[in-house]
Amino acid sequence: MTAIVLAMDGSTYSRHAATWLASTTCLAQPLIVHVVHVSPILGRTGFSAVDFETENREEARVVFESARGLLEGRVSELHEHWLRGNASEEILRFSTENAVDLIIVGAKGIGALRSSIIGSVVSKIAAQSTVPALIVNPTDQEG
Repeated sequence: MTAIVLAMDGSTYSRHAATWLASTTCLAQPLIVHVVHVSPILGRTGFSAVDFETENREEARVVFESARGLLEGRVSELHEHWLRGNASEEILRFSTENAVDLIIVGAKGIGALRSSIIGSVVSKIAAQSTVPALIVNPTDQEG
């Protein structure tokens, strides 16, 4: 059995990571996959808490729908977790608390400007994780 956190933010890179997971044969079966999507505490649309919640809920719904489409029938168990806070901190916390065997992330996320200022989620996971982390690059020119 292999317990995996698949961190998804809706980016092309995170979809590539999910596609890789759906097609790989190199992980011990059965695969238990925890799709983790982290919404920031603050949203991007304005100052209304209702707007933040609505925007974040819709983003999470789209991410989980994409993950289900790629992974259902290819993994033994699929769980969805919508977390709030700092993405790297929440992914690392969840991975430790749930004793997963592997964290899978796409090589880049959707926050390019933000990551240039405070550091990328992927870099922080690679540097700080006590769980093995796999960083998936796209295999085509699309990414």
